[in-house]
Amino acid sequence: QYPKNTQFIYSNITPRGSRIPGIDKVVVFGIQGMCKDFLIEQYNEHFFYQPKYKVVEHYKRRMDTALGKDMAPWKHIAELHDLGYLPIQIKALREGSLCPLRVPFMTIKNTHPDFFWLTNDLETVICDEIWHPMTSATIAHEYRKMLDKYCKETSDMESFVDWQGHDFSMRGMSGLQAAIVSGAAHLLSFKGTDTILAIDYLEQYYKANAEKELIGGSVPATEHSVMCMGGAESEFDTYKRLISEVYPSGIVSIVSDTWDY
Repeated sequence: QYPKNTQFIYSNITPRGSRIPGIDKVVVFGIQGMCKDFLIEQYNEHFFYQPKYKVVEHYKRRMDTALGKDMAPWKHIAELHDLGYLPIQIKALREGSLCPLRVPFMTIKNTHPDFFWLTNDLETVICDEIWHPMTSATIAHEYRKMLDKYCKETSDMESFVDWQGHDFSMRGMSGLQAAIVSGAAHLLSFKGTDTILAIDYLEQYYKANAEKELIGGSVPATEHSVMCMGGAESEFDTYKRLISEVYPSGIVSIVSDTWDY
């Protein structure tokens, strides 16, 4: 659909607004993870490392069934496979920084004139991969500001705020990957998390090292299943066993509303 002789497309991604009142900036996060995971690892595995005939046949079949036979060309897909990499350049604000609304936090352009179409071909999936971690990072940042404010007014233990916004969200997410990137975003503002795979994500894609720094942590904790096992009549014995035998020192979190709180 582009005019003939088009060679370069330069686009931006911009946070246009917020549904949460009072937020005029968003936390930039998820770009490096998206580049390494989707644009490199997944493209290599599912496109460049696959036989060319296979990816071209798949693309042509899907376009034919979705848009109508021969409505979409396919030779550009074969040419991209021959090139062997995605010829794009991405620039972005530093991750963790605050970007004002209606200001671009990222730009993308093609670096090879034959693949001008690729710039905006990637737009949807880039937005797909980035909006969730940026939203979660921004919400966590707002909670952190609120907790810091009231901590200064009521306490002299400001470091404890690291653990007051604990992430228990994993089972409420739309899928495993959503839980991971959202949990990683939350860890920009807090240390407490039960989304343990978020720690793996930050080590894999952001060069974090849990042995050299505190990325995120939790405590031993029970669940209703554990608390049910002794039966209602033995609830006190369950507490006693957990506290005196299983975890005789340190912290243990015990679910207390299974039987008779």
